[in-house]
Amino acid sequence: METKFNPSLKPKKKHLLRPGWQERLPLKPILVATVAVLLLTVLVLINRPTESMLSSAELDVIRSAGVLRVGVDSGVQGLFSDGDGYERAVAEGLATVIFDSTEGVSLVPVDRYEAPWRMNDGELDLVLMSMQKFPQDGFDRSKAAFFYDDCVILGYDAFDSLAGRTVAVLQETPSATLLYDYLEKVEPELVVHEAADYYSMRVMLRAGTVDAVCVPRTVALSWHETRTRILPFEIGKIPYYAIAKKDSVLLELCNEMFYDWQRDGTFSQWGAHYGVEWGTNG
Repeated sequence: METKFNPSLKPKKKHLLRPGWQERLPLKPILVATVAVLLLTVLVLINRPTESMLSSAELDVIRSAGVLRVGVDSGVQGLFSDGDGYERAVAEGLATVIFDSTEGVSLVPVDRYEAPWRMNDGELDLVLMSMQKFPQDGFDRSKAAFFYDDCVILGYDAFDSLAGRTVAVLQETPSATLLYDYLEKVEPELVVHEAADYYSMRVMLRAGTVDAVCVPRTVALSWHETRTRILPFEIGKIPYYAIAKKDSVLLELCNEMFYDWQRDGTFSQWGAHYGVEWGTNG
């Protein structure tokens, strides 16, 4: 007999769940649903900037100004020719993330010399160009490139070899790096003539001071004249990056966009639309 004075007799426990309840659960649908939720969460995190990034002090300043100021190459086919191209698309993509609109974009044509000091003076937030870095300290580039371009030889006369030929190239640029690499590994008899700006290179080419010039393909297409031709030499590929001050949130936003647009084919579509190729190694 069970009494409150008999500690050896314990009350019988009631089972809340029937024995064998685990075997009757629809485990497969539950697992599928769980995996789907996890994948959706990962995709959202990958494709959307973090809240901390969007609420950074740097972006607050840009929002208060109401404009994102982006330095771009001017008059280059496919990049920023007649106000349209890859660079406008990148700037408007950033503006959409920051402002939820493409209205707050100011595209400012700049060259590689003025871009650093204009950013230091607070006139530009970001620069898009083929420079991999600025000579000045305090700047960084995006990890991902927004464009890959062929480095080509442009001239008036056709020739089969660069041996003994004088080729002008813009100093301290990716084109110069690739041309010197070509000289070292492929054609040691090539003569490289460094120029300070594109205008000087164009004058030298027209005057016959040099046999050809080494430039990105987009520049060559922009320079194209009746007699000029792109010669069949494989020099290499030039990556185009976003450049800003070190630790800029804008560079992180660019990396997210560039990775996404590489995967989903956006860059390839732009290449077809603007008449240039995004690059086979991008």
